[in-house]
Amino acid sequence: MRARFEELSGYSPDEASDVGIRIRVLAQEIYSVCAAIEWLRRQTFAQTATGAELEKRALERGLTRKPAVAASGVLQFEVEEALWFDAKIPAGTVCRSSGVGAVRYVTAEEGVLPHGETSVQVPAKAETPGAAGNAGIDTVDVLVTPVASVTSVWNPVPFAGGEEAEADEPLRARLLAEYAAPANGTNAQWYRNAATAFDSVHSAGVLPRENGAGTVGVYLGGAGAPAPDAAVRQVRAALQAKREINVDVKVEPAEAVPVDVTASVRAKEGLDADEVRIECRLAVQDYFAKLGVGEPAAVSGMTVRLMATGLIEDCAFSTPGKTVENNQLAVPGALDVAVEA
Repeated sequence: MRARFEELSGYSPDEASDVGIRIRVLAQEIYSVCAAIEWLRRQTFAQTATGAELEKRALERGLTRKPAVAASGVLQFEVEEALWFDAKIPAGTVCRSSGVGAVRYVTAEEGVLPHGETSVQVPAKAETPGAAGNAGIDTVDVLVTPVASVTSVWNPVPFAGGEEAEADEPLRARLLAEYAAPANGTNAQWYRNAATAFDSVHSAGVLPRENGAGTVGVYLGGAGAPAPDAAVRQVRAALQAKREINVDVKVEPAEAVPVDVTASVRAKEGLDADEVRIECRLAVQDYFAKLGVGEPAAVSGMTVRLMATGLIEDCAFSTPGKTVENNQLAVPGALDVAVEA
């Protein structure tokens, strides 16, 4: 802009002059307008939209972003000696994990410790939705809300199922899939969209005419595992309510097919072998977590994930990939990663 001004006016303004200041201010405003136009252009298309604008694009196709899901599990409340009366554990009783970054959990319903017993298990969930609520066995051991007579608490099973709100890329993938194979109310894509709209359902395999005319099989997958029973029940109820007349819809969790993986990787110079092994194992597990029902476990896909860690020079697999049926989900089996110097 400055060069053009000098060309047309034959005058070269000083930086501190009134004209020089005006040129700089005008240039900044023009840049801001161009940046806003570029942002608006990107938000116009499903391939590049982000955040709230991507949600608006998805809503045009009847899709919404999945909210965060709270981890669920069981808390076991105990007393030192059996009581002569029934002790109530109120719904909403708060416990937490110990250590740094403690997470709070609340009982989902009222529990009763019968007289003569020393413990009772009560369903519970993380107070705050998200993956942070997932916890191993015996990690929730601090009683925050005092309960009469109860002396200790712990979780005999892991807290699992906690998920963050759906990120932009998974939502974008669902939206682009809807554009590629539009649902028409009766086809396989309609059943797939209806199923994956539920929390904890990451993919769905649909088998039209599974048992002959008028039957449909829908098989649900989660993140690296078949969909949990609670999600299966929700999808089953929803599809039963929406199904066509005289159509029998069967909804089940996908069959888990373990895939053993044996890989050898060559670490980059100067890196710790144990750290490389851990990161490579996590990369393979993440690959399986993103597989959908009916998708094959491909060596090429695992290779891409391993190389993307940026920690290795090369990798090789001594186990083959595996194809699965449309009612099956490939999940990680035995996983062995050897690191070469």
